[in-house]
Amino acid sequence: MADNKNKTLRKYALDSSAVFYPYFTTKKTQSMYCVGAILKDAVDGDILKSALNDALLRFPLYKTRVKRGYGAYLLQENRAEAKVFKIDGKVLRPIDVKETNGYQFRLAYEGCRITLEVFHALTDANGAIKLLSAVIRRYRELTGVKFTDDCGVFAYDSPHPEHELEDGFKKYYKRIGLNQLNLKGMTGEHPHRISGTLLKDGYKLEYGTADTAELMAQAKSRGVSLTALIAGAVAYGILKSGDVKRPIVIMVPVNLRKLFPTETLSNFVTFVRLIVKRSEVKTFDDCVRLCAAQLTEKASKDKMQAFISTTVRAQKNIIFRMIPLGLKWIFIRLGRLFLKSRQTIIISNLGNVELPDEMGVEQITMNLNVSKNNVQNLGIVSYEGICRLTFTSAIEQLDMPSAVFDTLEENNVKITKNAVYRVK
Repeated sequence: MADNKNKTLRKYALDSSAVFYPYFTTKKTQSMYCVGAILKDAVDGDILKSALNDALLRFPLYKTRVKRGYGAYLLQENRAEAKVFKIDGKVLRPIDVKETNGYQFRLAYEGCRITLEVFHALTDANGAIKLLSAVIRRYRELTGVKFTDDCGVFAYDSPHPEHELEDGFKKYYKRIGLNQLNLKGMTGEHPHRISGTLLKDGYKLEYGTADTAELMAQAKSRGVSLTALIAGAVAYGILKSGDVKRPIVIMVPVNLRKLFPTETLSNFVTFVRLIVKRSEVKTFDDCVRLCAAQLTEKASKDKMQAFISTTVRAQKNIIFRMIPLGLKWIFIRLGRLFLKSRQTIIISNLGNVELPDEMGVEQITMNLNVSKNNVQNLGIVSYEGICRLTFTSAIEQLDMPSAVFDTLEENNVKITKNAVYRVK
């Protein structure tokens, strides 16, 4: 035990897409998202806590705290015990590291439900769902359930190879000159903003569920992906529910692992902007076709390669690297004052999650945080043939989510709308 206490704490560099997240964190705002699961039986908090601390042994990158270095933030090994919390309705509030013992996530439970809220500097939702799955597997093991080695979910005591820690951006970086940087293309144009009465003490969530096969059938009939279909429905819903004069800008995360093979558990996603102008579309199908065409073009491998190279090359600038963290923090925060968010809405599709029956999971959930400038976002996840669409809203009005669900129903996709509920 003494040797362990004296051992130097391991440090990890933030991945190339995560380096700026800590600069924008305040007591009121933080870039976060939530993945969750609804089990078939009530959760025992004491067993869940043991499962979490066991599972973290498999994920050294997440068993960390954010620390300040000379010129950048970094992750440092955290040997403190991780806590679990009761779900209190305060969804996606910034992580209080004094509450979490320094951890950059918050695992909570209530009844049959488990939620994992994660600071985006740690990982993307693809990594978070692996951690959540490993916790649930260990939870079941502690209650006597047996799993096979090939069940598809990490065991807490399985090896954690070094390549899971790699920065996918740096791995696939191709050298470019400063004159080839497309920083302007990364910011985009001023978008339409969804208006409404800002909530004073929290968010509203509205979610609907649909048969994944029905959604896929509608997408296939149009020759597009499920993401493009829903993006089209969102664009059309925004057009139907508001006075739209500026372009609608839909930000869609792209999982780069599908184009550039890696098993990294850090962030390896980027965003593409789908731009829909009222003058260019009249119908729902127009919106779908436009979104699909832009997704195909902008999420192509060569465009993503260019984005990877721009991201890494900009950070390799010797001046940027030499500026002390405190001064860099001031410059970046000042820049943030003049550069507001450049999207109307974010749509994140985690895709289809597959888990063995022994996990005892009925539903998987996902939702995104919002802000006063980006007031409504959509999280999508499919599990066991059901696609769940969850809108997070920072405003009272839910006209847009309702218009999106109505649009899908008008196009032969039955939506089971669940009760709107308020979270603080």
